[in-house]
Amino acid sequence: MKKTVLLAAAILAGAATTTAYAASPVVDNPDNKPYVGVRLSAESVVPGNVNYGNISENVFDPGAGVSIGLVYNQPIVANFTVEPGLELYYNTTKINLDDDFMQEAHWKSHSTRSFGMRVPVMLGYHFDFTPKFSLNVATGPVLKVGFSDDYYLTTETRFAAYSDEAYRSHYSGSLYKDTFNRVDCAWRISVGATFLKNYYVGLSGDLGMVNQIKESNNGAITMKNNLFQFTLGYNF
Repeated sequence: MKKTVLLAAAILAGAATTTAYAASPVVDNPDNKPYVGVRLSAESVVPGNVNYGNISENVFDPGAGVSIGLVYNQPIVANFTVEPGLELYYNTTKINLDDDFMQEAHWKSHSTRSFGMRVPVMLGYHFDFTPKFSLNVATGPVLKVGFSDDYYLTTETRFAAYSDEAYRSHYSGSLYKDTFNRVDCAWRISVGATFLKNYYVGLSGDLGMVNQIKESNNGAITMKNNLFQFTLGYNF
């Protein structure tokens, strides 16, 4: 009888400990509530190589950009959340051109400037160590729709007979017209921290999943875009 009582007490104590852990705010915070947040990000744009058969060319060099957006964080169960958002972005990259591409000519500038929106839908989990500090991880798809993606090229040509004179040529146009698709989809992974209850700081990376070349010769020509973000935010 004594052994039975001790065994029952041990089982109840273990169950109580498990229940207390499961109900811990670190992994299951009873104060979880939906919230809206604003986000401001500094971005590093990393275009992939253009691939055609066994050829892989670095046509676009990495660039930089910014984005601003809103998120809506909805608790699901325990500290699991779903967080849809909307971002407006402005990005620039450089076109990797050879100075010897044209005889006697040199590229003075060669860049792209793009503007559009992204719609991330993130599934996340947060660890609430104190009422004012938590860490979170999240992952999910990001839909990107480009409004504009323009290239700007300037060359300077010097003539041997008139070495003190130079002639500049300017070229510009839309990459969406003949080269790139407007729609892209990436997979995002992010880590972040919320401190002083409302302030947010995080890092994230987007891995491009969709070929961006419009006339890709039945998929023979491919290029995908990648992105890294450093984000600051405030949660209301």
